[in-house]
Amino acid sequence: MAVFAVQNAMRITLMVILVSLPVVQLDAAGVFPGTGVAMAAESTTPTLTYTVQSGDTLLKICTRHRHLTNHYSLQDLLTAIRRANGLESNFLRIGQVLQIPIHEETEFKRVSGRVIDGAEMRGIYLAGPACGVSSVLTRVDRFIEAGGNAVVFDAKDIDGGVSYFSRHPLASWGAGRSSPVISSLEDMMDRFDRRGLYVVARIALFLDGELGRQRPELALKDSTGAVWAERGCVWVDPAHDEVVQYNLALAGELARAGVDEIQFDYVRFPTNGWAGDWQGDNQSTAVRRRDVISGFLSAARDTLDEYGVKISADLFGIMAWGQMEDLALTGQHVPTIASLVDVICPMIYPSHFGPGFEGRKRPGDDPEYFIGEGTRRFRDMVAGQAEIRPWLQAFPYRVTRFDGDYIITQVQAARAAGGSGWCLWNPACRYDVALNVMPGLCTDAVITQVTVEPAVKPAIKPAIHPTAKQTTTGARASSRSRAGLRNIVRSGSQGPSRQPEISDSPQNKAD
Repeated sequence: MAVFAVQNAMRITLMVILVSLPVVQLDAAGVFPGTGVAMAAESTTPTLTYTVQSGDTLLKICTRHRHLTNHYSLQDLLTAIRRANGLESNFLRIGQVLQIPIHEETEFKRVSGRVIDGAEMRGIYLAGPACGVSSVLTRVDRFIEAGGNAVVFDAKDIDGGVSYFSRHPLASWGAGRSSPVISSLEDMMDRFDRRGLYVVARIALFLDGELGRQRPELALKDSTGAVWAERGCVWVDPAHDEVVQYNLALAGELARAGVDEIQFDYVRFPTNGWAGDWQGDNQSTAVRRRDVISGFLSAARDTLDEYGVKISADLFGIMAWGQMEDLALTGQHVPTIASLVDVICPMIYPSHFGPGFEGRKRPGDDPEYFIGEGTRRFRDMVAGQAEIRPWLQAFPYRVTRFDGDYIITQVQAARAAGGSGWCLWNPACRYDVALNVMPGLCTDAVITQVTVEPAVKPAIKPAIHPTAKQTTTGARASSRSRAGLRNIVRSGSQGPSRQPEISDSPQNKAD
C-alpha cells in the first residue's frame, strides 16, 4: 500500500491511499520526492493542506473541497477541520495553513435481497434533514441489518425546501437555509447504491410553502384573494403550468441522479375547505379535479419515460372506500391514477380513521382490519394496472399499545392482502420498535409462506360518470360515524401530517 501527494493549482495537497502501487519512501527531511510537500510527523491519517486566502470562510472551504475528503456532510468536515487545527472559532487568517482530514472508508452493510432483483420491497421514510447528516448511514445500516432494502427520502417536503442542490430557478432550500440539507445528492446516491438500496425520491407536490410564499400568484386563493394555507404552508395551483413544469423539472433532475423511483405526495387538491373550483355539485367537481390530477401524472409519465424510473403516488387510505365526496375533495380517482403510475402507495394508517368508522370503535387499535381491508380494496380498484404498496404506521399516535406486534400485524396483513411490499412511516424517522421485529419478518421462509387473500370488491364503486350520483345505504352506511375524509382524524404532533381532519364547520364544507 502506498501513500503519495499530489499538488493542484488550488494549493490543495491530497494524500491518496492506493492499493497495488509500490511504496513511496520519504527522504531524510520527511518530504515526498519531487513534490516539496511534507507529511507532519504526527500525522496518522491522509490529510489535505489548504492555504487560507482573502474572502475564505470555513464554510466556503468545506463547500469547495468536501468531495475530496470522503466526509458525508459539510458539518462533518467543518467539525473535523476545527478539531485537526485546534480552532476554537471559525475565525481564519490569510496565509493560515489548514490541515483538512480525509475521512477513511469504513465497512457498511449490504442488503441481502435487492428490490431490482425481485425481492419484496421493505422501506422506511427518511426526512430531508435526516439525510443531510452522516448518522443517516448508521441509520440505514441498522435498517439493512434488520432486513430492510429500500429508502424513501424527501427531495421536497411541504415546506417547499428542496433538500438537494437543484439548478431550477424556483428551487429554494427552505426558510432560513442558505444551502440544501443534503450536501451532495450524488454522494448520497453512491453510498446508498453501494449498499444495494432501492432509492425512492419523494416530492410533495402542491402544498409548497416556499413556492407559495415567493410566488403568491401561483397559489390557490380564498374568496378574498388571500393565498390558501394549511399548517403554515401554501397550496399552489395544481392546474398552473408553471407549477407543473417546476415539479416535473425536479423529477427529471432526480431521475438523472439515478434514483429508482419518483414518488409524488400531495398529488391532490386541499381537503381543508378550499372551494375555488366548485362546479355546483360533488360529481362535477370530482370530474374537474380528477382531470387536473391525472393531467399532471400523464405529463410526469411522458417526462420520465426516457429515464426508466418507476412512478408512484401517495393516496389517502380512505380513497379505498370510493366515496364521491372524497373524490370531489382530492381529485384522487384511483383507477385513473393506476393507469398512469407504476405503484400506488395508500396511506392506510389505522389511527387516521375516526372512531366508529366501519363500526370500529378505536381504528388505531385495529391494524389488521384497516391495513388488510384497505390494501384489498385498492388492489381490486386498480385491476392489475399498478402495484399496491401500503405505507404502514410506525408511530404511536392514537394507539393503545404500540409495540413490535403492531408492526408485525400490519406487515402480515399487507402481505395477505396482496400488497407489493411495504414502507414504514415515522415523521421523526424513529424506527427502533420496527427494527426489533423486522429480522423475523424478513426471512425468505416467512415471506414465501404468505397466502394472498382474494381481492374483494369495494362496497362503493369509485367510477365517475358525468350524471351519476353515488349514495351510501344500508348497514355499511350506518356503521360510519361520518363519511369519507370527514372521518380522518388530525394526526397532531405524533403522527404524519398528510391526512388532516376535515371539519364539519360550514366554512370547511365544499358544498
